[in-house]
Amino acid sequence: MSIGVEVIPDPEPLSDPERIYLELVGPERALRIDGVMNARDIGGLIGERGPVRAGRLLRSARLQHLSPQGGATLTGLDLRTVIDLRTPRERVEYPNDLTGLDGVTEIRVELLETLDDVDALPGNAQRELYRYLVDTCGAGIVAVLEHLAKPDALPALVHCHVGKDRTGLTVALLLELLGVPRDVIAADYVMSNAGLGAIRHNDVQAEVLVWTLAGLDERFGGPQAYLAAHGLRDETVDALRAAFLDSSA
Repeated sequence: MSIGVEVIPDPEPLSDPERIYLELVGPERALRIDGVMNARDIGGLIGERGPVRAGRLLRSARLQHLSPQGGATLTGLDLRTVIDLRTPRERVEYPNDLTGLDGVTEIRVELLETLDDVDALPGNAQRELYRYLVDTCGAGIVAVLEHLAKPDALPALVHCHVGKDRTGLTVALLLELLGVPRDVIAADYVMSNAGLGAIRHNDVQAEVLVWTLAGLDERFGGPQAYLAAHGLRDETVDALRAAFLDSSA
């Protein structure tokens, strides 16, 4: 069953007028995984190449507090791969607990070696953060996509610390490859604000992601060309589309 999406303006008059949110028509894509924040399925988003298949890729915050019940939920989803985008220090300070996830392979792709440069950015400087991520994380994001394209890698879960910036950019670039419209990608991106609830700081902003992707258009000729410049192969793109898109819809 496909999930339709409608992008609507934020109804609060004092909010940023360009911020957009996702209104779901059909089952919610947000997932309740006990002990895990900001979890959702990218499935159901509809693009020019067809709908994205549900149950193929989940995204979330870290799995440090994954409970036995949460682990049972992931086992029930037939999870095969966890891709951790965090730095070595984050993994030591906030270690994942994958106890009970038998048969799940954990892949570590360090999009950033350290958070020192990120921490030095001015507070709430989201454009500077995303410019920095684009300039430093291209090869790492390609490595993630290569892993997702491998046989038997899916279903997979990708996460960083809270699942909004490194995870958000990685998933946005995957959705670009799958032909999902940019406004829908941006609407999915801001679901992290609800997913993080009271613990969040510096809400993600749809216009920042749109600005980032437009910058890739200007500098590289588009997100796919940006990824190709960092080593993404055409056969990997084909494999991702075959794995994630529902050709029967």
